[in-house]
Amino acid sequence: MKTIFDFNLDLLSTISEYRYLSIKSLQEYKLIFWDFDGVIKDSVDVKTDAYLSLFPNASKDVLKRIKIHHLEYGGISRFEKIPMYLEWVGIQPTDQVIGQYLGQFANLVVQKVISSPWVPGVEQFLKQKPVYQKFVIVTGTPQEEIQEILIPLQINQIFEHVFGAPTQKSEAINWTLQNYNIKNEETILIGDSKTDWLAAKQTGIQFLLRETKISDFSIHYSGNKIKDFIGLL
Repeated sequence: MKTIFDFNLDLLSTISEYRYLSIKSLQEYKLIFWDFDGVIKDSVDVKTDAYLSLFPNASKDVLKRIKIHHLEYGGISRFEKIPMYLEWVGIQPTDQVIGQYLGQFANLVVQKVISSPWVPGVEQFLKQKPVYQKFVIVTGTPQEEIQEILIPLQINQIFEHVFGAPTQKSEAINWTLQNYNIKNEETILIGDSKTDWLAAKQTGIQFLLRETKISDFSIHYSGNKIKDFIGLL
């Protein structure tokens, strides 16, 4: 049985089919959903290193598998990844064990994410948001943690809502569209992973990929994509 975690040829062919006629200037959208890691902060490597450091006794093959999976599914929460990775390294994922590893992971990443570089141009773009436009974060980072991260970055007041794990991205998107009565075609999600693309596809909104060199999905994706936000204002 195929799962969302299988990067297979069927999905790869679907990527090329899910194109949009054109991408409007971002200022023309009434609502922009933002992923965080890899879109606002260049913090994907921080979390990759953290996942790998959780399992110092794992084999090279398992560590490679963990790294590839994390990079392809950057938008999936650690609440889903860590139990899976525990099984891959041969550790029984009981609630207690999962809790311990979640705590270790959080201790490793929070300050490093805050200190990581901004994606070029994004800080200025966020802080010059037009008053008519709504920004919403949808991220796999836990709810309390992403709110903690946004405060020292001084961008927490920019967003109408911040949705973190365990809320699924598609659920957050649908809730926001319904509550603000905004049309799908007036909305776009900016993300950097297959998970983000799937959330946009499932909810019928447009998608813009922030392109990176570390993801096979980014390399194969044939729709609209950008490397940074410089010049988009």
